Amino acid sequence: MLNLWEKGILWLTLGLTAAVLVRLWSSGLINIYKLFFCYFAVDFLSTLAALTIPYNTKRYGDAYFTCQTLKILIAAFMLVEIYALALERTPALAQFGRNTVAYILGATAVIPLIGLWLAHLLSAGAHPLLRLFYLFEQTMDGTMAIFLIIISIFMAWFPVRMRRNVIVYIGGFIVWSLSRSTYAYILNRWISNKQISAASSIVQMCIALGCLLFWLIEFQREGESRTAVVGHLWNRAEAERLTGQLDAINNSLERLRRR
Repeated sequence: MLNLWEKGILWLTLGLTAAVLVRLWSSGLINIYKLFFCYFAVDFLSTLAALTIPYNTKRYGDAYFTCQTLKILIAAFMLVEIYALALERTPALAQFGRNTVAYILGATAVIPLIGLWLAHLLSAGAHPLLRLFYLFEQTMDGTMAIFLIIISIFMAWFPVRMRRNVIVYIGGFIVWSLSRSTYAYILNRWISNKQISAASSIVQMCIALGCLLFWLIEFQREGESRTAVVGHLWNRAEAERLTGQLDAINNSLERLRRR
């Protein structure tokens, strides 16, 4: 059962999630950030549904596994969406990035899923299915966070011009994915320790609150018309050279794609 702190933070999280969804809907940004909206709509509805199901029951476990798996799948597609938005000015490079992300995420998901299947057959150890599901969640969230950090490093080096909302999207989702991955690792490592589980739950929910508040404040309709160059602002001559290099990479990939 949730303690008083967790319940308070949970209801505050639900309120902020609803506010972010309303902001996206009312501003028309839902048409651009469809998967972002879908992810948090599923998160909001699944959390509300979970409140109606008795804790520590098979029905609660089934609902948790189903909703978390759905959210992880949507998040994986969100990562593909992020690459498309971040590299929209270099479409061939964006396509290459999307394909790479899809292949590696697919491969990353296989190992924990095989483990889940074997654990179901063997039923060995304490909470084998729960442990391996947390491993699946930890691996997927961690891999997505790594890809987000890679695209951020890429954009910090190459002078990529992006819409301000895309920068906000990526920045918040890096923190969100890393916190989810770390939380799944802690739960998996100390699954029987209620004090650690409760403390890590509160910390993760506070981080989620911060991300939601950041998106609520920073996601603006005006952010679609405002653009910024993220990388290599300290050296204009080098930035121009890197821009040419980036265009050359994109053109090479475009030629390869047409063959």
